[in-house]
Amino acid sequence: MKISFIPFVFSLVLSLTSPASQAEVFANQTYALGTLVTGQFKTDSEPKAEVCFRILDDEVRRLEFLLSAYDQNSDIYRLGQYSGQWIKVSPETAEILNKAKKIASETQGTFDPTVGSIVKLWNVDQDSHRVPEQSEIEAALALVDFNQIETKIENGVDYARIGKGQQITLGAIGKGFISDKVIAKLKSSGCVDSLISLGGNIIASGTNAENKPWSIGLQRPDEQRGDFFAVVPADNTSVVTSGDYEKFFIKDGVKYHHILNPKTGHPARATLSSVSVINKDSATADALCTALFVMGWDQAIQFLESHPSIKAVLVDENIKNVAITKNLLNEIVVVDEELKQTSIPAN
Repeated sequence: MKISFIPFVFSLVLSLTSPASQAEVFANQTYALGTLVTGQFKTDSEPKAEVCFRILDDEVRRLEFLLSAYDQNSDIYRLGQYSGQWIKVSPETAEILNKAKKIASETQGTFDPTVGSIVKLWNVDQDSHRVPEQSEIEAALALVDFNQIETKIENGVDYARIGKGQQITLGAIGKGFISDKVIAKLKSSGCVDSLISLGGNIIASGTNAENKPWSIGLQRPDEQRGDFFAVVPADNTSVVTSGDYEKFFIKDGVKYHHILNPKTGHPARATLSSVSVINKDSATADALCTALFVMGWDQAIQFLESHPSIKAVLVDENIKNVAITKNLLNEIVVVDEELKQTSIPAN
């Protein structure tokens, strides 16, 4: 689905920062990055909101072209095609590779962008999904090593290299990274009151129509989309949720979801049903969601206890318990009384 934009003079972007005493929120949507992309903008006219959405759409597609693992002209595809060799890449590609490597190290490899070969074996979100042979998985696992990601700058040009035979996938960080770039572009263009959603990645700036922080609902994993168990304010920050309830296939009565464990090559053992992370940096929130899900309930809680600056919400596999980091308790409102609440660290 592609949105048709009404013609409008780009210079009007500059006037979006004018007083919005009669401002209201306008919404629009399109399809990109394999998901529904929506934008809500508080402006004093619909044409100004359309300009903001055009900026969003253009930036999303520009970055999708660079970072896609399937587009043969993208930086990420070429890194795999010429694995083991230095290739010229965009500054954005070098930036996301450096960030991904850093978070992979901090999470002891429970998030690892070099799992591309394993992701393509399973193809969970494609019609060609299948359960690979264990021998295939073991061969792909031998290629997983985030330490082999390298970047450099020569004469003002960015270059990157990955290990021979490796494949990069940015599915667990790319939407967050693009969200960060989109919101920065919007703010610099005058679209200061915006709420952007790229699937489960939400980022907000400014305020809503009531001049208050945007409110974000956290999806209850076992219910239809829009059924929330909690609400958190998005005060110039990002809210990202990962779970095993949307992308999966069932083979011989067994559910195989899309969040793969880089250490086993199989879907992560489901001791969690969803993880939400609230962070100013959406790329960080995105990657941490995946890492925490792979860790599982007990290890994720231990990790959060040793990283008290992270704001997170965990829902267990039976959707009976919700664990909330202590630094979020004064902000979140749990509206589902069926869930038993605990805090991290424990009170």
